[in-house]
Amino acid sequence: MPADVIDLADARIRRGDHMVRGTAADGMVRAIAVTARQTVQTAHENHGTSPLVSAALGRLMMAGLMMGALFKNPDELITLEVRGDGPIGGLTVTANNHGQVKGFANDPHVWLPLNGRGKLDVGGGLGRGTLTVVRDMPSSMPYSSQTELVTGEIGDDLAAHFSLSDQVPTSVGVGVLVDTDTSIRQAGGFIVQLMPGYEPFLVDELERNLQGVSSVTNLLEEGMTPTAILEHILRGLDYQELEVMPAEFHCGCNEERASRAVLALGEDELRDMVEKGETAEVYCHFCGRRHHLSPDELTALLNPDA
Repeated sequence: MPADVIDLADARIRRGDHMVRGTAADGMVRAIAVTARQTVQTAHENHGTSPLVSAALGRLMMAGLMMGALFKNPDELITLEVRGDGPIGGLTVTANNHGQVKGFANDPHVWLPLNGRGKLDVGGGLGRGTLTVVRDMPSSMPYSSQTELVTGEIGDDLAAHFSLSDQVPTSVGVGVLVDTDTSIRQAGGFIVQLMPGYEPFLVDELERNLQGVSSVTNLLEEGMTPTAILEHILRGLDYQELEVMPAEFHCGCNEERASRAVLALGEDELRDMVEKGETAEVYCHFCGRRHHLSPDELTALLNPDA
């Protein structure tokens, strides 16, 4: 493909929600960053999330996007589940290797006072609990690992997960800035990891660079792109960009899947609904869409060869 065509496609991707993946220090550091305002906005609109839940769910969605993009197998899925004793109750996010993510909160409408730093109290909303990471790979059993929540602020909890479960030194930053009208103003994040065999001096270099990062949303407000964020965090370490990919909220629910879910009710239940003239409803927790099947459609399900 001609270089100018590649450049045009690259520029188009960078205008919207997207991720950038790269490496530094001769491969001893790998990193990824994302900007995903519209992705989080879509989740906010689908679920009617409060500012607090928009921040909590948005942070976990961006983590899912980045972790999914780091997988080598294009068919692999990752699910992140947070379960806590706070009023939100829990969060569930699923992402793939193609920059697509979906998610929901147990209670999307929670409001709490701002925390002591004047920020949305995501940690208080989630409380104490666990983070579970499930990797679903084709032709093999899903792999699951669980760690205790450290702060409930998502970024700290994911960094602890990488350190304790995967034994990979990792820095994670995720942030969502909610505007006064509850819409999403900024959303982004980064993951920086030291790979096996890394030189010890890299720890000090990265810590020094990260000391100047107050928050991801501040960097985005300054106009930084994912590329600029990684160049800033990995300055002095010979950062090399490897890939740019789009990011989006995507739910694969459709009428066919809804029909399969209805069939699980069993023939007797469906025939009873048809006789009573009732409509079946299937609700998707991930996108909030409701699929309805009329009595005639239920009859067609019961008699596929008619």
